[in-house]
Formats: sequence, structure tokens, C-alpha cells
Amino acid sequence: MTETLAERAAPRRPDVRAALLVTLAWYGAVVLALLGGTALFSGAVPPGCGDECTSDRDRWLLFGLYTLTPALFLAVLVSLVLLWLTVARRPVRSAAVAGTLSAVPVLLLLGGLVLLVLR
Repeated sequence: MTETLAERAAPRRPDVRAALLVTLAWYGAVVLALLGGTALFSGAVPPGCGDECTSDRDRWLLFGLYTLTPALFLAVLVSLVLLWLTVARRPVRSAAVAGTLSAVPVLLLLGGLVLLVLR
């Protein structure tokens, strides 16, 4: 089958499945980075504190459970909408570019957390 000049010149849309896999790979990298961040915190409880105190690592894990998990869920929803808008409306040819553009919310979330923790 031969392709006409108009078909070759028309912008092609990226493969949605490949773009979704790129987005999910970014989310997996962020989750691994957050889990790796637990190594930054000490698991030791301050001396003389008793049973009421928690370690920095425990506070980080609780922060992740009650704050980061809902934030990641919201970021996934925003990323899915961004992926749909990127694939449906823009002439982006690369699935890697479309997936990375849709992962911007989680990358901004991770950048904000890094600035917060290292500050």
C-alpha cells in the first residue's frame, strides 16, 4: 500500500499505550525515590523520651502515608488528563515526550519535597 503525500505530512499521534507506560515509569521512579528517602532519616528515638516519641523515619513514613499517598493519587488523575490532552490535541509524535509531559505534576511534587526536606 502506498502512502500519499498528504498522509505523510499529517502529524501522527503517539501510541497512547507507550505514552502511558512512560508516565507510569516516571511515577515508579518517584515512588522509589521517596522510599529511598527513608534512608536519610534516623531511626533512633531521642534519649530520655520514653514511649511517646517517634523517630524521624517514623514521622517520614507517616507523612508519606497520610499526605503523599493522596497527593500522588491526585497527581495520577491530573497526569491522565494531561496525557489525554497531549495525545488528543497536540501534534506530538514521540510517546516518550507525551508521557514525560504528562508526568510533570509528580515531578513538581518530588521537586517540592526535595526542597522542603533539604532546606
